[in-house]
Amino acid sequence: MMDSVILQTQNDSLVLQFNNATADLAALLDTLHDHVLQQLQLELALSDPDTVWLSEWLSDQASVFRLLRRHKFIRPFTLQEIRSIAIWRLRTLRPTLLLPIPTLLHCLPPPITDPFGRPIVFLKLTSLQSLTCSVHDVFLQEVERLRLHLRYIRDHCAHTGPFPLQYIVLIDLDGLSIQNYNLDLCSWILSDIIPRYPGMLAAVFLLNHSWLHSGAWSVAKRILPASIIARVFFPSSAQLVSYCSATNLPAEYGGSLPTLDQIDDALRSPYQTQHLPPLPPLSDISDASPALPFPSSSSSPAPPPDSTLQRSPSTIALPPLSSRNPFFGYPAIASASSPHTIRHVQRGPRELLRTLAVLWWRRRACLGAAIASPQNRDKTGAGPGGQSDRTDGGGRPGAG
Repeated sequence: MMDSVILQTQNDSLVLQFNNATADLAALLDTLHDHVLQQLQLELALSDPDTVWLSEWLSDQASVFRLLRRHKFIRPFTLQEIRSIAIWRLRTLRPTLLLPIPTLLHCLPPPITDPFGRPIVFLKLTSLQSLTCSVHDVFLQEVERLRLHLRYIRDHCAHTGPFPLQYIVLIDLDGLSIQNYNLDLCSWILSDIIPRYPGMLAAVFLLNHSWLHSGAWSVAKRILPASIIARVFFPSSAQLVSYCSATNLPAEYGGSLPTLDQIDDALRSPYQTQHLPPLPPLSDISDASPALPFPSSSSSPAPPPDSTLQRSPSTIALPPLSSRNPFFGYPAIASASSPHTIRHVQRGPRELLRTLAVLWWRRRACLGAAIASPQNRDKTGAGPGGQSDRTDGGGRPGAG
């Protein structure tokens, strides 16, 4: 069963939260651009293409809003989570996006949507059984494509009126038995995918279900969080057509559109290709994340790269304790084209305390060296053994 009133209430609440968070969201995006991105660029020694690829995600207004909403609109918690996800995207997601992965999801192209303007995505679970690669890699690629498609709609299609923040996902259970359920995959999605892509699914419709699927769901509801349970529905064919209308559904699901395999997939558009990670692979930011091997079409060794085509870095990182750093104690970045243009990356209480501690320790070391110098020892009359060189009349060491 499904209730359109519940879906409408959830959508209205989300739109209201987005409108009310406009000011906080703008301030958070500025912080991500002015501080977080530069700090990551300095710490991980990112190349310019890598910085551009990461900047695209950090400037995704809808994604940042969903993370802000997940953390109850508390900006410090959101910033900490975004920084952690940014490193995960560089180390884990980025190599996966460069792999040849088969299609799993199928998104109907604009302007086909549900009654509230949200794109409709289809997933046939039987297609999981024919995968010859890692199912985790497939889901990582597909969920990133979902994020990019929402941004594409916002930037290119939603010139007037609100733009969608979520999807409607239709999961076809036809041909799937209870024995084929992958509990490990479900657990991985809940623990690894949803926290990094929160709030992208407005509702999940389970189609072609049997009484066995309904029984399994009644058991799963006892362990799943309430926020997920409220978004899962078991509509009949008539209820699905009544909600989406026949003009927005493929023929095999009671609609007037062609069959699903004859409809363009919005997740395989040129926009998606343009936002793939840059090549060559990411510079080594961790010994635990080796670069992906790329098979060559010939066994002959590749010619050495032309030095004229190698691009010099646009920025130079200055260590916090460098004498060339005008912001002593704080990490800074200097422009390679304009050496006199230097900006600090982060100046907070932690950096201030660390700087004061370094200065105190250096001052103490200098004082200790001055006291131990030969000149100071001669002035005090102390010999090598720390005793006075003066003697009394009998040739014995003096007490003074």
